[in-house]
Amino acid sequence: MRNSVLPAKPPRWPLLTISIVVITGIFTSVQFIYPPLLFALRRTPGALSQHEWWRLITPILVHDGGWRQIAFNFPATLIAGAIVERFYTRGEWLGLYLLGAVVGELAGFAWQPDGAGNSVAGAGLLGGIAVWLLCLKLMPARVGASILLGGALVLTLLRDLHGPPLLAGACAGAILLRRRM
Repeated sequence: MRNSVLPAKPPRWPLLTISIVVITGIFTSVQFIYPPLLFALRRTPGALSQHEWWRLITPILVHDGGWRQIAFNFPATLIAGAIVERFYTRGEWLGLYLLGAVVGELAGFAWQPDGAGNSVAGAGLLGGIAVWLLCLKLMPARVGASILLGGALVLTLLRDLHGPPLLAGACAGAILLRRRM
């Protein structure tokens, strides 16, 4: 790939990242005040066979793992999201995030049919970062990206629902970067 694909945009406020974290924070906060919201939006066994297709995306709005999950997912989304906003357009950011969500929720329905959290969507962003790092001519970046993608393969083999969205984000990121050539 040409170097024109790789440079970051000038620093700017990661408005999309902040917006998504705020929206997710609102839904997550409301779930503590009104617990039925968690049950209405989370991934549940049999939901897809009952034609509850919204559950392919709504589980990323709530968190069933309590404060530990929230304390990890929100900062991780802020960090990964801000990085992705520097290297991809906001539309591409949203595509990576939603692709990660849908692929992660599909893996979740197959391997862990009860749950919620936005970490799978964040894994889609992380896949986009990994591919961008592979394009750099810096060996440490390429090694780190290779380890990340190898880890995603291992997670997938172990049936962890974070591996498939990371790989999907990497594939989508590669297509997006390739289009810039």
